[in-house]
Amino acid sequence: MTSSEPSLVILGSGGHAAVVAEAATRSGWRVVGVASREMPAAERPFERADWLGDPDDVDGRARIGALLAQGAKVHAAVGDASLRRRWTSFFEEHGVDALATVVDPSAVVSPSARLAPGVFIATGAIVHARAVVGTGAIINTRAVVEHDCVVGEFAHVSPGAILCGGVRVGRSAQVGAGAVVVPNRSIGDGATVGAGAVVIRDVDPGVTAVGVPAVTRT
Repeated sequence: MTSSEPSLVILGSGGHAAVVAEAATRSGWRVVGVASREMPAAERPFERADWLGDPDDVDGRARIGALLAQGAKVHAAVGDASLRRRWTSFFEEHGVDALATVVDPSAVVSPSARLAPGVFIATGAIVHARAVVGTGAIINTRAVVEHDCVVGEFAHVSPGAILCGGVRVGRSAQVGAGAVVVPNRSIGDGATVGAGAVVIRDVDPGVTAVGVPAVTRT
């Protein structure tokens, strides 16, 4: 690879992958490959990237591995947390530097915040002081992660959601679009907070909480 731009392989070719690819391009990455079960549309943002095949297939993984060996990084750009976790775990084995964190240039990330490998920070998102965002997590469009929050591995803070100060979001949990979590609350591993909900109490692992104020759905 002769380009001075860092090279990126995108795992996935759906809508979220397109968002990540465009953000990556705006922030200086060169998307050299797309790995998915089906060939992506030959249009922006994938038009200049090679299709590498299925990332769960031996041949697809070999093609991705060859690009990683040349210095490319990889980002799992799918909304499904379990798939993101599986792909990330596999390609992490290629080395500690294999996973790319992609931050849209319009996002605001505090210098004291910590972003783990494989994180995506989308357009207009804000991550404030001393916040921690775990491996493979998504902070989506115009979401706000306030000071001292901890967002777990492969969690998803959806567009417009607000985590007030000191919130804990567990591994693979999802905070729905426009939801608000008041300060110092905890969202358990694998839990879901519905769109527009207002969380004033802790949410247990694996449950769904909806409404204003949010209650567990049975």
